[in-house]
Amino acid sequence: MTLQNILTVHPFEGLHNTIQQFRADHAERRRARAVYDRTWRELSAMSDPERADIGIHSSDIPRIASEAATMSRKTS
Repeated sequence: MTLQNILTVHPFEGLHNTIQQFRADHAERRRARAVYDRTWRELSAMSDPERADIGIHSSDIPRIASEAATMSRKTS
């Protein structure tokens, strides 16, 4: 590493990048959680006969909400 490179590298650049990555990861987790919560609320608001019409049992809600959240993370 030359002296010029040493002088132009900010001493806290690595820390800054780590913080930025943490913020981005946290924002992504919050978006996925919002999808999970919205899916859970919408399916829970349906009656048992309504859910039966689309082939969903109340015990399926956590799994479906989790899958929706996982899919939202893959498409972001």
